[in-house]
Parts: sequence; C-alpha cells; structure tokens
Amino acid sequence: MRKLLLFSIAVLFLNGCKKDDSSDTVQQGLLYSYFPINVGHETIYNASLITKDDFSGVEDTSYFQVKEVVESVFMDNQSRPTQRLERYVRPTSNDPWVISDVWTSNLWNNRIEKKEENYIFLKMIFPLAVGAAWNGNLLNNLESQTYEITGLNEPDIAGGITFDSTLTILQRDEDSFIATDYEIEKYAAGVGLIYKQQIHIEKDYTIPQNPGIKAQRLYTETIVSWSN
Repeated sequence: MRKLLLFSIAVLFLNGCKKDDSSDTVQQGLLYSYFPINVGHETIYNASLITKDDFSGVEDTSYFQVKEVVESVFMDNQSRPTQRLERYVRPTSNDPWVISDVWTSNLWNNRIEKKEENYIFLKMIFPLAVGAAWNGNLLNNLESQTYEITGLNEPDIAGGITFDSTLTILQRDEDSFIATDYEIEKYAAGVGLIYKQQIHIEKDYTIPQNPGIKAQRLYTETIVSWSN
C-alpha cells in the first residue's frame, strides 16, 4: 500500500509538471506573438506629424499612411536570422505606395532588437512582465532611456479596433524646466505594433516677458489594418 501510494503521488506530480509546462509554453507563445516576424506580415497605419516653432510662428501638420512589411529573412554578420522590414508611405489611401526606408529586426537571446534608420533599439526583453524595465538605447550611442512595461495581456482599442491582448511599453516620460518628452508604444498579440506616440516640447524661460514653448514635435501612428 505504501509503494502504491508513493507511485500515485509521483504520477500526480508528473502530470502536474506536464500541465504547467504546457501552460508555460502557451503563455510564452502569446508573449512572443506581440512582435510577429513571419515573412509577409504587413501592417498599415494612419500617421500624423505636427511641428511648431513658437518663435518663428511656423507650424506644419502632415497626415499620411505608413505600411511596414516583413519582406524577407536573411543572416546578418553575426549569423542571426534577421527580418528585412520594408517601410512605405503615401499621402492618402488613394495614392500608390512609395518605399521610404528599409529597417531590420531580430528576435535573439530572449530580446527584440529593431534597427530604425541608423539606430538599434532594444524593443522588448523576455519574459515580459508588468514593471519590467530596461535601457532601450543599450545598443546605440544615444543617452540611456528607460523602457517600462505598464500593461500586459490587457484589452485595448486602437484605430477603432478592439484587441483582446495588448502590451504597453512606456519608453519615455520626462518633464523638466527645459523640455517635455513622452514616448509610448502599444502592441497586440498576433498583430504587432498598433499605436505609437512621440511628443517632444522644448521650453524657453529666458525671456521673462514671453516665457513658454520654444518648439514642439508630435508624431503618432495608429493601426488601420494588418495581414499575415
């Protein structure tokens, strides 16, 4: 009876381990799905760029669309599978797409690296967890910038579309005497980036009779559609 009891306990323990492993695998798969890397994955965004120079009074607002496509995969100089990301722009949905940039991304050693223009940003570090923080500029020569996960596996809405599981990464939230900087990105499982916003405001208080904003820049991207 004692041997039978021990055997039963062992079986229950092993079954429990298998269940947990399966659950962990599913959970990890969900986390990785926030940054799709499959060839052919395509996302379209409505974008806007607003700039203003309060000293000169010049203000410029432009609206356009952006498309990002995982065009192919190649091996980089470190023998890592690397996604070629082709970026296209057009003034309106009635205009033809024109390629504007070629970026790259890597899912490597439990982290996501993305090269935008000439800078490599550390977009995510796995396992994802609310409160996790890291230096997003670790792989470039820009000043240190703390990225922090403020939301995970939560429903959210972007571009009028409801997403069941989203990830929110606050990339910057600074306010000082000379500037205000705010940057945020949101991702949806199986979709990738669904929203980003970058705000930069330069302040000037050197002229007592006319203190305030010196210049400002506001950029946003909001998802319109996607396909795999």
